[in-house]
Amino acid sequence: MTHTEPTEGAREEATRLGPPNSPTELLSAMDVAVAGTALAEVRRDGSAVYWWERRPTEGGRGVVVRALEGGEPADVSPPGVNVRTLVHEYGGGAWDVRGDRLAYVDVDDQAIHMIRLDREATGDEAGPVPRRVTDPGPVAGMVRFADLTWHPDGVHLIAVRESHVPEADPVNDLVAVHTGTGAVTVLAEGHDFYAMGRPSPTGEQLAYITWDQPDMPWDSTELHLGTWREGTKLQDDRIVAGGPGESVQQPLWSPTGDLLAITDRSGWWLPSAVDPSGARPPRPLIDAELDFGEPMWVFGLGTMCMDTDGSLLVSWHENGIGRLGRLREGRLTPFATSRVEFGRLTSDGKGGVLTTAASGTRPVEVVAISESGDERIIRAADTDPIDPDIVSVAEHITFPSAGHSAHALVYEPRPRPGDTGNRPPLLVLSHGGPTAAARPGYNPAVQFWTTRGFMVADVNYGGSTGYGRRYRELLNGTWGIVDRLDCVNLARHLVAEGRVDPAALAIKGGSAGGFTTLSALTFNDDFTVGASRYGVGDLETLATDTHKFEARYLDSLIGPYPERRDLYIDRSPVNHTDLLNTPMAVLQGLEDKVVPPSQSEAMVAALESRHVPYVYVTFEGEQHGFRQAANIARALEVEYLFFCRIFGIPPVGTTQAFESLEIHNLD
Repeated sequence: MTHTEPTEGAREEATRLGPPNSPTELLSAMDVAVAGTALAEVRRDGSAVYWWERRPTEGGRGVVVRALEGGEPADVSPPGVNVRTLVHEYGGGAWDVRGDRLAYVDVDDQAIHMIRLDREATGDEAGPVPRRVTDPGPVAGMVRFADLTWHPDGVHLIAVRESHVPEADPVNDLVAVHTGTGAVTVLAEGHDFYAMGRPSPTGEQLAYITWDQPDMPWDSTELHLGTWREGTKLQDDRIVAGGPGESVQQPLWSPTGDLLAITDRSGWWLPSAVDPSGARPPRPLIDAELDFGEPMWVFGLGTMCMDTDGSLLVSWHENGIGRLGRLREGRLTPFATSRVEFGRLTSDGKGGVLTTAASGTRPVEVVAISESGDERIIRAADTDPIDPDIVSVAEHITFPSAGHSAHALVYEPRPRPGDTGNRPPLLVLSHGGPTAAARPGYNPAVQFWTTRGFMVADVNYGGSTGYGRRYRELLNGTWGIVDRLDCVNLARHLVAEGRVDPAALAIKGGSAGGFTTLSALTFNDDFTVGASRYGVGDLETLATDTHKFEARYLDSLIGPYPERRDLYIDRSPVNHTDLLNTPMAVLQGLEDKVVPPSQSEAMVAALESRHVPYVYVTFEGEQHGFRQAANIARALEVEYLFFCRIFGIPPVGTTQAFESLEIHNLD
């Protein structure tokens, strides 16, 4: 469908829908879309605070924003430019700033560009003029850069480069880019993947992360350390941490040149001191069963940073809830904050933290948080959240599943007009990844459902992060089984407790979560309806038709291909259409290279052949995940209207009527 930008009038008309005297405010689908501006990667340079935004109202454009001390936020990346890298397809780390120099990757050519932010315009110039630093190659986008980090010399950028060639896998290496001449020097090569090149305070040493297929970065990585002189590869390049069965990430230098990193050698991602010779294993800085790391899906992670007094500012997960604190001499002191979800951390230079953070009742914002919990909001959310008194806040629960205890975040429904006290419908969410996790911060997409009378349960099934390596590895060899059964058993658990209507159970998910959804709808009969966003229906196709970063991911989740082709066939929902009887909404971006449209088309063909009710909606210009506001809103309304139709309940607060939804096979 064609994308149209929402006008201010349209936003006003769409917001706070609901019948007169409704006890509950209703977020419209456009409210959710407009509130979907992503805020990430906070940095500080002097007294200036910088961050990156992805704006759905501008077609998903990425923008670097700055707030000077005492000033209002202002865009500093050039107008119209989309700051985004496509390395690994998921990107991250597409920019860095030093003084008045902003280096960034333009999505159109994937080259590094630079702009002097405070240079005065001259002549006919309207402002600072960007300059392309690297050659984009014969075809724009064939040479990509990510994870940009300024070297202390103020001249070079350390970056990951990904070079694409026809009919072959991309080649990744770690490079230094001279920002004056554009010369690119290879620092390290030969491994499949590189990340987090971090120079020491003097710039003489460089630490970085690498790993090789079939491992993913949460399986096994290596931390390397080498010496660098301009114009040469790293010298004395050696492994100082990590190896088989150990995931190490986030190398960090202290001001005095000590090297730290996060490693899960103990079974939990813990901040650790690294021996620069590599002779001794990393020494954990805390003895705890907590995860301080994150799965490295994107570049630019930062769950720990140095404060000015030499202590560590850290975030971690505890029973599904994000925490923030200070780590000093083995003692962890939590900050007294109500925020429960945190992005990249940066010291504010005053004993506090600069980060993106959400609470249970406030969306993600750019904030400065002190140890006492005092806050200064630097960049507020685009729209005000609904009344905190009617926001449904996450309740973390643990429930029995297939041989283990599983976890979920449960959101109670809010009363709506006409409620008779009956048990509410249930919407189970299966997160993507699958090596990822549901998070408890205020999410308007969740409140959209709870204010319409749905209970929402966001499942941290076996394989999710934040619960230690052993829990993360529950999915090894069992994808499509453990995750599916955890979602099913959660629904059964809530039914048994009398909390939801057993005849009105829905499930939805996107990408890997879409696979879990499709599996639950195919191999189990518990759910009444479901929705898949760019979900995987054919594992064999995914194994042979996906990008390099995930090309061998399924080796650990299912088994090596083609040696265990039998497992791929057996667990693919598309191969068991004789079992498929549950109505389904299927939504797909037409430019998706991670899960191509062919996956959704195969499932739709199966639904049609089985004469199962379904709705199929495609979105032009969308890749893996919907970024354009009109499409985000459209997808959400399609799901809601479809579920209401199947449940036989009247919809409220939509801009579309039932009749506008083309449901196939609904006799």
